[in-house]
Amino acid sequence: MALDLVLRIRKSVGLIAVLTILQIAFFLYIMSPNIHQIGDRSLKYRRDLLRLLAINSSSSSSSNDPANVLCEYEQLLFEQNKSSDPTILGLKRGLFNEIMLFQQQTRGCESLDELLSLPITKPYKTSLHGDDHPKVMVILNHFKRKTLCAQLDALLNQTLSIHNLWVLSFGSAKEESFRDIVNMYNDSRISFVSSSFNFKFYGRFQIALQGNEVDFVYILDDDMIPGRKMVQILAHIASTEKYRNSVLGSIGRILPFQQKDGTFPSYRKIGLKETGIYLPDPMYDIVIDKMVQVDFLSSSWFLPADLVKTIFIETPFTFLTGEDLHLR
Repeated sequence: MALDLVLRIRKSVGLIAVLTILQIAFFLYIMSPNIHQIGDRSLKYRRDLLRLLAINSSSSSSSNDPANVLCEYEQLLFEQNKSSDPTILGLKRGLFNEIMLFQQQTRGCESLDELLSLPITKPYKTSLHGDDHPKVMVILNHFKRKTLCAQLDALLNQTLSIHNLWVLSFGSAKEESFRDIVNMYNDSRISFVSSSFNFKFYGRFQIALQGNEVDFVYILDDDMIPGRKMVQILAHIASTEKYRNSVLGSIGRILPFQQKDGTFPSYRKIGLKETGIYLPDPMYDIVIDKMVQVDFLSSSWFLPADLVKTIFIETPFTFLTGEDLHLR
């Protein structure tokens, strides 16, 4: 009896030792940087394991929420020096008032309440399937800012639910960090697209060409955090007869008068009224409370998916910058 018990104990100890060795071997296999043939599932296991180890080893974290480990945040400062020169203020304010008066007389400039009261006339692609809500595809392009979590939180909690969201990372040293954040959210609407080649500014618009199953495409810079009703408001305005073929956004520019040599004077050139106007512009106390037509938008673009292809009718002068000017 005693001998039998000893044998059983030895067998149990041996089995535990074998299992322990197998677990260690599996751990080393998954974590090894030399394994190039592992599939996507193994990569996911490795990232999940890294997150789990980071959570368990973090003594400063107050909870086991992976966001405490993966999410990074930064304060977006848009502080701008305000002009105290009464002459410059008068020039800029005067130009802005002239523009608003002209547009009010020729096309009408609605307030937000007036825009939301406009009837919807644009038929949605989804209405054929009994769904009266528009489908909106969102595209975010990230390179080094720490704003991805803030953007995802804002966009996934919109009053009008987005249809899908693509996070792009082109030529970024933070690609794996962005990928881990997307995986952490575990939302089927979010996709991650990366490349070692930096497609720069036009890459996100090329990706937007894939939005043939949605009604609208919403492209945002990495420093734009939309309010909770932003998508709903933009979708409503873009669905009206007046604005159904428009590109909508939050920041715009009215170009200055072209000079005789074909150049444009700098917007900040002092003492000239003909240098155009930037909207909104806290430097000159210019606040926008009505719809205004601009020459081109910056930082965000909301447009019908069918119009994306028109961006590429003309070849851009350069792919290094200037996508906002090319989109005008």
